[in-house]
Amino acid sequence: MSPLVVVVLIVLVDLLGFSIVMPLLAPFGKEYHFDGRQIGLLLAAYPMAQLVAGPILGRLSDRFGRRPVLAASQAGTAISFFILGFATDFTTMFLARLLDGASGGNILVAQAYVADVTKPADRAKGYGLIGMAFGLGFVLGPILSMGLVSLPIAPEWRLRLPFLVAGGFSTIAWILVLARLPESLPADARARQKARVVSLRGLADSVSMPIVGAMIALGSLVILGFAALEGTFSLYLEQRQGWGPVGVLGGFAFLGLVGAATQGGLLRRLVPRFGEPKLIVAGLVLLIVGFVGLGWTSGTAAILASTLAVGIGQGLTTPSINGMLSKITPSREQGAVFGTLSSAQTLARMVNYVVANLLFGRGNTGAPFWMAAAIVLAALGLALACLPVAARRAEAVGSFSDQEGEPVPLAAGAEGFSA
Repeated sequence: MSPLVVVVLIVLVDLLGFSIVMPLLAPFGKEYHFDGRQIGLLLAAYPMAQLVAGPILGRLSDRFGRRPVLAASQAGTAISFFILGFATDFTTMFLARLLDGASGGNILVAQAYVADVTKPADRAKGYGLIGMAFGLGFVLGPILSMGLVSLPIAPEWRLRLPFLVAGGFSTIAWILVLARLPESLPADARARQKARVVSLRGLADSVSMPIVGAMIALGSLVILGFAALEGTFSLYLEQRQGWGPVGVLGGFAFLGLVGAATQGGLLRRLVPRFGEPKLIVAGLVLLIVGFVGLGWTSGTAAILASTLAVGIGQGLTTPSINGMLSKITPSREQGAVFGTLSSAQTLARMVNYVVANLLFGRGNTGAPFWMAAAIVLAALGLALACLPVAARRAEAVGSFSDQEGEPVPLAAGAEGFSA
């Protein structure tokens, strides 16, 4: 099994655990009579901790290697789920969520791993596979969670069992890291690196590299827009369409399946033919069309068509941006740059979860999607301005990498793609 396949499996297993837990945090808190502020803090603890920990874990992976950081972060995630499964008070649950967020850099380290083991031309495909794992995880996790809470077990364990199962999934991912995942950075390269692990200047260096800051801004704008859907889609489907829990779950499953199919199948065929810059622009246009459709229309067919456009647009855009970002970033800075990107996107989600719900609460169910369309329109303008420069930068970095003999092959089939 190639290292790329292993890291995709690790992400899938990890996301299964995460998506099992997320829908249950609020009802779990209500069972212990937490007020709205406490439940909000439980939800916000993860991104708050990840915002701080993301760049640090990225720098640590540049300095000491991807494998030890992945192993430590998976262990932290597993422990946090087990703590949640047995916790009975707010403080313990809140600390467990902080631990999970601080361990949540495993995804960005996995992205840096993909950059290590793939050629520049194949990286968008690799990020597409990571995106497919995300999509499948977010589809399968809630379905599994619903099945778990429906089991005929003691009532006090119905909401606890999914947390323990999520801990089991994270433990499996941790074992996969230890047993099947080789280190992607050669030992001599790690010895030469002197990354500033906890330095603000290190973060400034990441975004000040030529065109890197603009690409991080582009990736963050896309997530800022998409967060409006993530934060309000269930309420939107319930109030605008009158769908019940099964229908809402079906809407999320449809969006996840479209994204997974796009990133895992369609993207790998389109990248060699069109290249990442064209796919980014096409994806942004589809996102605008989809968000305008959600804000403007009603009716099942129209909403499904708009959701299809959003799913394809997001599936084309995000991995293509990641692929371009990896191409313009020196190998020794991959972890740091993706750590910075992760923190910027986490901050974007935190902001727009709140703003979108405030807009939705004013009675206009389409307002969050009009806002999302405006944000992505701004992202399209930035993309048209910076992508030509990024393409030239990618050619320059790629030529240097070829001279240095990068990426380092780990084993036969390490690139993980067939024609």
